[in-house]
This record gives sequence, C-alpha cells and structure tokens, in this order.
Amino acid sequence: MPYKFFVLLSSLALAAVFTVVGWNLYEQINEHFEAGLENDSVRLRDVYAFEYEQLARHAQELAYVVSENVEIQHLLDEANVAMRGERERQSNNNQTRTARIRYALHEKMKRQWNGLNKTHEVQHLQFLLLDGTSFLRMEATTHFGDVPSAEDRAMLADIVRDHKPLAGFEIDRTYAGILGAVVAPHVMPNGSEHAEAIVEVGLDMNKILHRLDKKLNVGMALLLDEKRTANIMLKDYRPEEKVDQHFILAASRPDAENWLRAGLLPASERSLQNRLLTWKGRTFHLITFGLDDYQSQRNSNSLSSPPGSVLIWRDITDQTKHLKENRTAVIINTLAAWVLAQSLLLVLLYGLRRGWEHQLKRKTSAIENLLQYNALLLDTAANGICGIDKNGCITFINRTALAMHGFQSEEAKGKKPHELFYRYAPDGRPNPAKSKLFMQTIEDGMPREAEEWLFRRDGSCFPAKMVITPIFEQGQTNGAVIVFHDITEQRNRQEALLRLATTDSLTGVSNRRHFLDQLDAELARLRRHGGQASILMTDLDFFKRINDEHGHATGDAVLSHFVHIVRETVRRSDIIGRLGGEEFAILLPGDGTNGARELAERLRRSFEINPTKVNDVYIECTVSIGISNLRADDTTADAPLRRADEALYAAKAAGRNRTELYDRNMSPIPSDPESVNEDESAIPMNDGMPQDVGTGER
Repeated sequence: MPYKFFVLLSSLALAAVFTVVGWNLYEQINEHFEAGLENDSVRLRDVYAFEYEQLARHAQELAYVVSENVEIQHLLDEANVAMRGERERQSNNNQTRTARIRYALHEKMKRQWNGLNKTHEVQHLQFLLLDGTSFLRMEATTHFGDVPSAEDRAMLADIVRDHKPLAGFEIDRTYAGILGAVVAPHVMPNGSEHAEAIVEVGLDMNKILHRLDKKLNVGMALLLDEKRTANIMLKDYRPEEKVDQHFILAASRPDAENWLRAGLLPASERSLQNRLLTWKGRTFHLITFGLDDYQSQRNSNSLSSPPGSVLIWRDITDQTKHLKENRTAVIINTLAAWVLAQSLLLVLLYGLRRGWEHQLKRKTSAIENLLQYNALLLDTAANGICGIDKNGCITFINRTALAMHGFQSEEAKGKKPHELFYRYAPDGRPNPAKSKLFMQTIEDGMPREAEEWLFRRDGSCFPAKMVITPIFEQGQTNGAVIVFHDITEQRNRQEALLRLATTDSLTGVSNRRHFLDQLDAELARLRRHGGQASILMTDLDFFKRINDEHGHATGDAVLSHFVHIVRETVRRSDIIGRLGGEEFAILLPGDGTNGARELAERLRRSFEINPTKVNDVYIECTVSIGISNLRADDTTADAPLRRADEALYAAKAAGRNRTELYDRNMSPIPSDPESVNEDESAIPMNDGMPQDVGTGER
C-alpha cells in the first residue's frame, strides 16, 4: 500500500472515530437532559397522585366528623321523614316543615362551616338524602332539591346504591374538586344504626395548589373541559376564568392563563405529556396529564376523555443554558482533540516510516542494540511510562513513574492503574468510571489523550497529562502504553500569567483592560435582563504633591491604603479597577444612583478620616468622586465612564473632597484640565500636607 494512501486512510479513519465519539457524547447529553425531564415529570405526577389520595382521605375524614354529630343526625332523620311526607301527600305543611328543618340544619352548621373553611380549606359541604336528593349546600343555600344523574355524579350514584364511604374528584352543581362522602347513620333507641343521609365535603383547590406550589416550587393549575363543566355546574358557580375551551378551576400562578390565551398549551390528554415552552425569554418545563375523576378511577379501562387536565410547570432556563454550553463544549473539545490526535498521528506515521526505512538497512545485531537502547530510554525517560496487558494490568513501569507515585516496582506490576493511581477523585469521592479509559483503547486500538488527577502513595494528588497508545501484536491489540507527566508547574504558570494580565500589580485590583471587559459584560447583562447598575470614578486630591514631597514609595502606600478602604466599604460583588495613576473606578451591579451616592459618601468620609501611616508619619489625603448610572442604551464602556468622569470633574471644580452625581447639564470636561487650577502658592501647609482646596490636579 502506498504511504500517502495509508496516511490518507488513517486520517479519514481518525476523523470518523472522533466524529462518532463526538456525536455519541452530543447525543448522550441530549438523552441525559431528556431523561431528567422525564424523571421529573413522573416524580411530580406521583407527588400529585399522592397528594390527591391524601386530600381525598382528608375530605372523607372531615365528612365523618360532620356525620357523627348527633344533632345533625336527628335533623337529617327529620328531613327524611318530612321529605317522604312531602312526596306522598304533597302537603304545604310538609313543605314548611322541610324548610324549617333545612333552616335549623343550616344554623346548626354555620359556625362549624366557617371553622372548616378556615382551618381545613373546605369549600363545599352538602347534605343529601339517601336517594341522592340535595337537601342543603352550605356554600349555596338556595340550590337544593336536585337529583344528579349517575352519568354526571358516578360517585354519588355508587354511595346511594352501596351506602359505602367514597372519595374522589367530581363536578357538582355548585362545586368542582376533591370530594369525600360518607353515609350519616342514625342511632335507634335500641342502639342499632341505620343510614339516614349522605354528608359530602369538598376542599378548596386554589388553596391546595398554592400550598403545593410553596412546597414543591412549581406552578400548578387544574383545567376543566368547558363543555363538560357547563353541562353540570350552575352558571353562577362555574370557575371565573374561562380561556379558549377551558375553565381554570385553580392555579397557583397566573402563567397558565397567559399561556392559554396565547394558545400555547396542548389539548387535554389522559397520558403524561412532556414539552418545553419558551415564554418572555424564559424556558419552562410543562407537564400535563389527564385529570382523573372518580368515574375514570373506578373504570380504568374507560376510553372517555378526562374532565380536564393537570398542568405542572417549572422554570428550567438555567438547565437549558447549561445544556447549550455542554453541547458547545463537546463540539469544541472534539475538534480540538481531533486536531491534536491528527497531529500526533502524522508525527507517528512519519516516524514509523523513517523507522521502517532505517530498520531495513540494519542488521540483526543493530536491531538488538536498538531494543536495548529503547529499554534504557524507557527507564530513564523524564515522563512516566507504564504498559498494560489486554486485561488492564500493569506489565512494566519505568522509574520516573514509580518516583512520581511513590511505589516500588513489585507493588505496581500486576495491578490495574485505576487501583493505584486514580481510584478516587480529587475531592475524595470514588471514581470507578476512569478505568474504562484504558480498556477502551485496548478494545478499539485507538490512542487517547487526557488530563487527569493522579494519586501518590501518601494520598496526595497532582495533575498530569496522559497519552494512551495501544500495543499491537500480530494485528491485534494486546495492551497499551501510558505516557504521562506532571503539569503542576505549567498550570501554576498559566494562573500566574492570568493574574498578571488582569490585575494591577501594586493594588491587586483589576487593571484597566480587565475592568473595561467586566464593565462591557455588565452592560450586556443589563441589555438582556434589565435592572440597574452604577459606576464611581475616583481621583485622589493633590496626589502629585504627595509624590513630590514624600516620594513615590509613600504615594504607592497611599494608593494601597485607599484600595484597602475601598474594599472595606464596598460589597464583594462590586468591582474595583485602577484606570491609571491615582484614578480608580468602582462598578456597582444592582445599585441605582441613590445607593451609589450613599456608598460614595461613606467611602469619601472613611478615606478622609483615616490617613495613611508611613514610617510613623500620617499622610492625609482626600478623594473626589463622580457618579453615573449605567444605561441599557450604552453601547460601549466609554459612555458611562465619560459621564462619571464629567461628574468627577464637577467634584474637582467644586472644591474637591466631595461626590458629584452626573447631570446632563454639567459642563463637558475641558481639553486642558489645568483650566480649573488655582494658585497653589497661596495654599497653606499643614504637617507637610496641603489643605484641600482646588488646584486642578487629579
């Protein structure tokens, strides 16, 4: 096979492998995200089902409590007698008697009804005769005498037939929600009991959803089918909110109504549905499933549509942002790894070609010498090197690797690298998955490169860069070689370079370039999310005189002292930058001009009353401060800096040692700052420090 064709074929194969690996990682990220959503959906549905059962049981218990009242039992017994007489004789006297009993029952239950409503979130309390006739509704006293059909009230039909307590979700003439119903007994003089009436208790779904919202930190809503609800409920008692073809029975947040009006919610289905919804720059995870009423729970094989649906949602904006970042990282890292692997492949192929050509010219003795030389090179190499067989056990390890880890050769051979070098992660947690890295190379024969934390025998760890190359014998992978070296110094140098590039060497605050980058980032955040932020521009008054009279070392001490006071005054989230000389800027995210002015005044006063101590000499100095807010229409950092600088100039012109808030009517900064200078020769001196009067110096 021609060498160029072999190189091309190898490069294509390597690219294909990285494409497959990258695509698999990309799909794994998506699958993991979708699996998380599915698990959350099932969990929240199960939580709702559990709460549903608890509430149904609670409603039934409350119905028991009401039914056990002896006076209530007597009144219901009288109601049965009166209603039978009314039906049999259709007498006005019986109707009047029935009305008196209903009134007496209402008056008897009035106080208990208020207590149930406030303490137990009861919204519906109904007394029915044994044939299902409504005798009294506490929430709708004028609506009675109706007998709902078995199709509309399956649970009521069952309890009328069987006289057994039941609970579930149903829609009544004046109420829709979770109901608990029991048969109220009547105690006979001989001690026996017989059923007299039915007590039905319904809970306030709005209060329940708001309580679940606080508990689970998710929005919840119950939607009822308009047609089905309108066929059963009286008009005056239907839910107030109706959008599209749904009544909003209860909702813990207003989002559901907005989404319904915008036509963004799916149609009601009995099965669990998952979807993502983007609304006003936020991403929400929507979970919908059928609202199971008593009839559908009783007959699980029913194909009828549910009376409504349950809607649960939560804000997953941060999760989706993290998903996008992970996808981007997979693409970038895969490309970078492919470029590096391709480079290594080309170097390796070139070296192999030269080696083959060289080997062809050597005799057998030269080959043996070369093998000896390679063994010596392996043992004296600056990098750690070890080999593993096809089972993942160490077959050889050089001195450098043993020295790095603190093991003896006999302790390492025959063991798996994972057991010795990185069984645990740097935080001490078990790290079993890392062992797959070597075995994958043995299985597919592909070299790999990674950076890992390796452990020493004493338990300490260090970062290392590793290259894993397969060992081929007779065309098959028979092991792998691991080459690694300590990159602690490299990382330390990178961190040191980063500090040098972003901080001021004297004061330790952000340098001008880094501060401007952070200011640009804050402006971008304001444009995306809104809010407020302010910036302070500070300048030490008469600082040049301190340098001239006391030397630059003293001036540096004053600058460091000023930064120390600034750090003690501002918050940790505020950003301090040295723009040049004695000029500093302070970015205050989240602060409006009022808060910025208050902070600036505290800073000015604190610096004024705390002089810098240098060699037992107190150097007094003051500061002038200009204040400006950040605006969403600022395209670059220059605009807020310019406004703050104009306010600083106004503070200087007004006498220094003061704070000024930017005003659009301020005079612009003169091209010659010395235009505000005053005669310094007439300024009296105090302890080697001029009094704080205007000189135009900044």
